[in-house]
Amino acid sequence: MLEYGSSSLLKILNKLSTKQKCSSGHGCTTIVFEINQQTLKMVCSRSVEKVMAIKLYFACANALHFMSFKITPICFVLIMLLSAGCSRRSLNYLSENGVSITASASMTSAATGMDSIQLQYLGCGGFFIRQSGIAIMIDPFFSHQSFMRIGRSILTGGKIRPMRKQLAYGKRMILDSLDLTAQMLHTEVKGVFSAHGHYDHLMDVPLIHHEWLNQNADVFANTSSTVVTQNVIRAGKLHDIEKIASVRDQKGDSIVFSNGRSGIRVYPIFADHNPHSRNIKLFSGSAVRSPKHFNKYDDKTSVNDWLEGQTLSFLIDFVKNDTIQFRIFLQSSTCQFPNGIPPHELLNEKKIDLAIMGVASYHFAENSYPCEFLSRLQPRKLMFIHWEDFFRRYDQKLKAVKINDIPRFFNEVFSECKMEYEMPVPGSVITITH
Repeated sequence: MLEYGSSSLLKILNKLSTKQKCSSGHGCTTIVFEINQQTLKMVCSRSVEKVMAIKLYFACANALHFMSFKITPICFVLIMLLSAGCSRRSLNYLSENGVSITASASMTSAATGMDSIQLQYLGCGGFFIRQSGIAIMIDPFFSHQSFMRIGRSILTGGKIRPMRKQLAYGKRMILDSLDLTAQMLHTEVKGVFSAHGHYDHLMDVPLIHHEWLNQNADVFANTSSTVVTQNVIRAGKLHDIEKIASVRDQKGDSIVFSNGRSGIRVYPIFADHNPHSRNIKLFSGSAVRSPKHFNKYDDKTSVNDWLEGQTLSFLIDFVKNDTIQFRIFLQSSTCQFPNGIPPHELLNEKKIDLAIMGVASYHFAENSYPCEFLSRLQPRKLMFIHWEDFFRRYDQKLKAVKINDIPRFFNEVFSECKMEYEMPVPGSVITITH
């Protein structure tokens, strides 16, 4: 029998469920829930060949869109709770099953006279990117909320907020790893970008903008995110980049940060975000007004305030004397091809030197993700991110994201792409030199 813990909620779930033997006969248990006449079925399978595989599906998936808003998040919470009880997510388990994890890496560029580039992976979809005294941040997030706190916020409107202790840990990690001072941080960072409006991509940005960057940097986000944060980020510093983004094969505009000799150029591109579970995509849609309770950058909010809006990917060029010396494609959210792909006009200017792509929820697009993307992008190097459990603080022992079979992604899905890759742990620094 599978053990799910001793909390009162889990005891209730055990009473509501029925346990059946699997038809496969491979020592697994099927747990079936009936919720408003909708059936949630979960199979936890343990076998010699594959120590752990989790298969989640709904017997009446086609009817899920008839479920009320309140029931859909409940199903998601049930899935997460149950799957957490039988997952195998430790770094040792990943390594033993062929997943390569790196703490640091170095790359080279063929561009003559290129100044070195520093990339630091911050976790989730986050990066600190720096060259020649110019830096940008993408999706910086350190305020990891426990899964139960997020569940309460989804179901009851319970509040979450930036967590100063964890933010201090993140700031110290950046300063120490890149040999920066606090003064250099708010002087060098010119822009902060958000790929979409979910709390794990945007919630920390207002506090970082105020307290780390002295409100000097500009903040770039989609329309929904600018609406949510318009009362907490100073007017003139908050920019809606959805209006200038590239859409499929229509080239849009870029944002450029330059010191006169070299610079960083960012093209935002319309992308998409896979569901969190089959037929369930939480926090979708766009905000039409700022939350009434969000008037100071560290105010409490509900996780439901942080709506996705239009998800974006980014094409990042490092330019010197009008020549692109290095090019990064960053798409932190998995999705169906060709969402997020740069227009042909941009790809024809220069090939991708480094593609950075997310892993979480890959199984909802594995017919095209990542191999069809990589076939179009043809990157020289490849890195995977957004693979770790963002319900855990990064000063705790790392684990892989819930409800995702990471070894299967690399050993079965990605193996078809026939490419080498890096998968950094949060805090890893990647140095790119000539």
